[in-house]
Amino acid sequence: MKIEALTPFGRGADAPLAGRTVLQIVPALSAGGDERATLAVTAALVHAGARALVASDPGEFASELQAVGGLHLPFPASNKNPLSMTLNLRRLARIIEEERVNLVHARSRSVAWVALGACRKTKRPLVTAVQGEASGAPGRPGFEAAVGDGDRVVAASYFAAQRAGERFPAALARLRIVRPGLDLAELSPQAVSRLRVAKAREAWGAAPHERVVLAPSRLAPRRGQRFVIEAAAILKERGLDDIRFVLAGDAAKPALARELDALTAKRGVKPIVTRVGGAADRPAAFIAANVVVFAATEPEGIARAAIEAAGMGALVVASDVGAAREILAAPPHDAPEVRSGWLFAAGDAKALADAIEAALTLGATQREAIRARSRARIAEFYSLDRMTRDTLAVYAEALAR
Repeated sequence: MKIEALTPFGRGADAPLAGRTVLQIVPALSAGGDERATLAVTAALVHAGARALVASDPGEFASELQAVGGLHLPFPASNKNPLSMTLNLRRLARIIEEERVNLVHARSRSVAWVALGACRKTKRPLVTAVQGEASGAPGRPGFEAAVGDGDRVVAASYFAAQRAGERFPAALARLRIVRPGLDLAELSPQAVSRLRVAKAREAWGAAPHERVVLAPSRLAPRRGQRFVIEAAAILKERGLDDIRFVLAGDAAKPALARELDALTAKRGVKPIVTRVGGAADRPAAFIAANVVVFAATEPEGIARAAIEAAGMGALVVASDVGAAREILAAPPHDAPEVRSGWLFAAGDAKALADAIEAALTLGATQREAIRARSRARIAEFYSLDRMTRDTLAVYAEALAR
């Protein structure tokens, strides 16, 4: 699939939304909903002169929506029972008619089938969303496959769009890229106090002289923590000292945590590897660490945390899977002089060790240049402003049809 086919609609296209009513349907956060994006788009719609409605499970962020000018409609968006979904389809169709909705945006595949049926019944355009990195597994006929039938199909990255194009070939011309949007003010290094950074290092048991390599991912086989441990052993054999590796994440299964602890002992790196729970203050953790590692072996393991770390200007090392090469500029995909991080072959502990060593041994000037390029890249591609502009552009294009 050619990248040109996925080029987003032009910028500054919010005028066609004035006077229109747009309904976003979002499940609960625990079911894959994205409250932050929903709120940001709601505010942008109101600013563009549109009427912004959000249908979600009762009690879900209603007060926040009202604060930005939106209207909350209680709706069982997280319900996946087939019979209930059929009833929800009829209920949604009534809402669309009664509220005179012009366009519907189904923000997860769990609500796409309901939204598709309701929009076909009421003859309204529908925008659907490919979740995360768009698993390559085929969806259930009719239900999960409904994502590919939207008038416009939104993907969070070129990689996700390419995967979606493979699953839904007929939707190729309707695919559009809308990357996640981050609040860059929250990711400003200047907004993080020294006390917060000191608390993060204290929680890790890191001595003042130790350089920290942080792996901030939930403990799961596909997140690659065992390769981080192997890389620690390799660097220890090379004689690099004063380094502490921190595996910061809760275990998906207790047995895996025990396996990682056993591997740490077996490889002789127990004194330099610390395993702790997930960081409560991620911005402080990203500043406190000298290098931040994402060693996922599958695309779904490259999460929002990688974007946040890069946005903080952390020296990020990530496995070359999924959208990692979009988040980071690094050889072999980009020239060395524009490097904003490091990519390595997934599952290659030696390559991971090489990248960590390269990041740790940088001179001060090189290090700060890479940090600055990393922050600039995230600001360009992953800001809330860009996300909302791209989303509204997709809405305008769908309405124009």
